[in-house]
Amino acid sequence: MRTRVLLLAAVLSAGCGDEESTEKARTDQPAERDAASPAPPPDAGTQTGHGADPGRVTVPERDASPPSASITLARADGSVLAETSRRGDADTVTLDEPRLRGTTTGRDDNGGVARVRVSIREEIECRDGDGAYRRLRTRYFPPPQVERIRSNPGAPLPTNAKRSLALRLSEARCGAGRVASVHGELWGEAINGSGLEAVTPHLRFAYQAD
Repeated sequence: MRTRVLLLAAVLSAGCGDEESTEKARTDQPAERDAASPAPPPDAGTQTGHGADPGRVTVPERDASPPSASITLARADGSVLAETSRRGDADTVTLDEPRLRGTTTGRDDNGGVARVRVSIREEIECRDGDGAYRRLRTRYFPPPQVERIRSNPGAPLPTNAKRSLALRLSEARCGAGRVASVHGELWGEAINGSGLEAVTPHLRFAYQAD
């Protein structure tokens, strides 16, 4: 009987020792770590690292030169009727439908272009049973903002930017079938990264309803 008790105690002691050894081995092993994430690319905002991408330029600390801008007036199908970037007396363009396409292109090789705008002003002649009357309408795309548009120095901006819009002449100011004619002006604006702007000459147009 005494021999059996001693044998049982030896077996239990060996079992406890194995558990302690296993637990100690687990504790001594270094903790697993996730693989290191790859380092982010330099200047992740640009494709070529430091500096700007081709066709882009970084906004300088100071820039005294404004951008350049041009405006194109075309038919709805895209055929160009007039285009200008310089001051001068341009002929009035006659439209054969109450639609047009206006395109502003801005360029600034050293300051970048932050925004381009297309604007249109219309003087609409309406007619009714009592005679004729006039209505005015001016639209800006995008609308003007109270805050001055200016980019942070070092920000990458495109050296060229374009905005092209299909525009329909106003009819709601008169009512359906009451538009007699529309005389108007189309012009563009470009603003560079330092907030300097260029405004194109105004292209005049006219539309005569049937």
